[in-house]
Amino acid sequence: MSSTDPREPGQRVSIGDWVARGLAVVLLVPVRLLWEAVKLCGRAVVAAGVYVLERLLVPVGRFLWYWVVRPLWLFVKDVVWGWALQHVLWGMVLTPLGALLMDWLLRPLRHAIERWLWQRLLLPGLELLWRWVLRPVLGAIESTVEWLWRWCVVWPLQLLWRWMLRPCWMLLATIVSYGWRGATAVVRVLVVVPCVFVYRTVLRPVLRALAAVWDFVVVRPLVFLNRRVLAPLNRAAAEVLNTVFGR
Repeated sequence: MSSTDPREPGQRVSIGDWVARGLAVVLLVPVRLLWEAVKLCGRAVVAAGVYVLERLLVPVGRFLWYWVVRPLWLFVKDVVWGWALQHVLWGMVLTPLGALLMDWLLRPLRHAIERWLWQRLLLPGLELLWRWVLRPVLGAIESTVEWLWRWCVVWPLQLLWRWMLRPCWMLLATIVSYGWRGATAVVRVLVVVPCVFVYRTVLRPVLRALAAVWDFVVVRPLVFLNRRVLAPLNRAAAEVLNTVFGR
């Protein structure tokens, strides 16, 4: 049987076992008790710290923030800093300093820049640049554009007009003119001349005959009736009315 097997009931414990157990009790139990005491003290300290923090420091901190620090900060920010910024810093420091800088630095610097930089350097430089660079370049560009326009646009258009568009236009005008003359001649031969012939040989004699018949049948009887019947009756009626009514 091995040494690791459980001891049987009633088996005797040797002196070595008792010595090992005593050493274990003497060495390990105090360390364990010390460790448990340290853990308990740590828990007590943490609990006390949490209690102090939650019950004392946090309310005190809130009280100080809301009733001391925040009103003091608002007062300093709104009153002291605003007054200091507006009246002291701006009115007594920045404004005089800005006026001093404007009078003694910026304005002379601006005049110096305007007088020396612009009039003595930039303006002559721009004049030289225009005279010796830009104007020759623009002149060359203008000459090139003019040459290109003359020989690439105007000359081809002149050739196109002279050798193509103008002959086509003249041909079209000639065709239209001769077509109009031919159409006029055809209309005159086929329409105008027959209509004139029909009017002279047929319509005009017929119209004259109808006018003569109308004059003989309608106009002359009406004239005769008016002259021989109606006019005497009107005169007789007028005389009767004058006799009766004394007119």
